[in-house]
Amino acid sequence: MAQNDGTMIVTYTRLDEAARDIKTQADRLDQSLKAIQAKIRSVSDLWEGEAREAYNGAQAKWDKDAMAIHTALLQISRAVQEAAPAYKAGDQKAASNFH
Repeated sequence: MAQNDGTMIVTYTRLDEAARDIKTQADRLDQSLKAIQAKIRSVSDLWEGEAREAYNGAQAKWDKDAMAIHTALLQISRAVQEAAPAYKAGDQKAASNFH
């Protein structure tokens, strides 16, 4: 959307693509994190005592932070998607001033 000179060019199609791209990245992040957790879990299930407690605490924080990022990306995707019709309406209204 942004060019080298800092100008932003917005098209209807690009807004839809951006919303899809953001959602795709959110989903990929979620899948990657789940894969990492599965690998770690296979090892961490063997831990006991303080090591297990420390890991569980760290993993809970990681899960919370990862979910917050995933949720934020989904919200951004929705906001971009919802902005597209408003942008189009504004663009069409501006264009009507020239008729």
